[in-house]
Amino acid sequence: MDEEYTVGSAAELAGLSVRTLRYYDEIGLARPSSRSPGGYRLYTETDLAVLQRVAFYRELGLEIGDIAEILGDAEATDEDHLRRQRELIEQRVSRFRAMLALIDKELAARAAGIALTPAERRTVFGEGRFLDRLMDHAEQTRQQWGDTPEHAERQRRTARYGEQDWLRLRTELAAINQALADAMAWGVPATDPAAMELAEQLRLHTDQWFHDCGYESHRELAEHYRANRRSGRNYDEMVPGLSRYVHDAIVANCERAAAATPG
Repeated sequence: MDEEYTVGSAAELAGLSVRTLRYYDEIGLARPSSRSPGGYRLYTETDLAVLQRVAFYRELGLEIGDIAEILGDAEATDEDHLRRQRELIEQRVSRFRAMLALIDKELAARAAGIALTPAERRTVFGEGRFLDRLMDHAEQTRQQWGDTPEHAERQRRTARYGEQDWLRLRTELAAINQALADAMAWGVPATDPAAMELAEQLRLHTDQWFHDCGYESHRELAEHYRANRRSGRNYDEMVPGLSRYVHDAIVANCERAAAATPG
């Protein structure tokens, strides 16, 4: 004969309250198999298994009616219940992962100083890779210069940009990057004045929109491109080898500026 448990013991073992067990009994969802001579509910091991299933399905968000329908399937085995529970958990995990991805994207956007609503971000950046690249660049900047005036200035400037500012910023940067890619494709050497002029435009774009960017600061950024870090990988996603070309053009432009400086 199965061991029998009082309602208090059964509630503790099932992780439910006594009040909940009484409610489940009243609605016929999970009734005890017997009662004591004094009329108290007594639960068997089989009853406990049912209670634990109910508790599990409730934890997964199922309504009482749905649980009653599932438990009412007389042909369902323990394995069937476990498979159903596993499927429900996988669905929940997928939802949580999607929620985490949205939260991470929102945190990254704020870290990048993008004070736009999600709808405005879609208008400005669309569903493409530009926003991811921008946030990657912001994270790289934070890691490299997180405690510097340059990073603080970047945060201060970008925090005040509206939708039209970001649209203009994106359009200008895309044009410069495309011109660099075209120059490389046409075989223009990175040390050619035309390539150096594009590197200068890139420096001025950073100087205008993000933070003061002198030639030494720009040379440091170029090192990231050559090391194929985040920004470098973003360039190479546009055109393989573009990160090295941009690096070389920036270095050449910095050297040109240094040579033109008296003393």
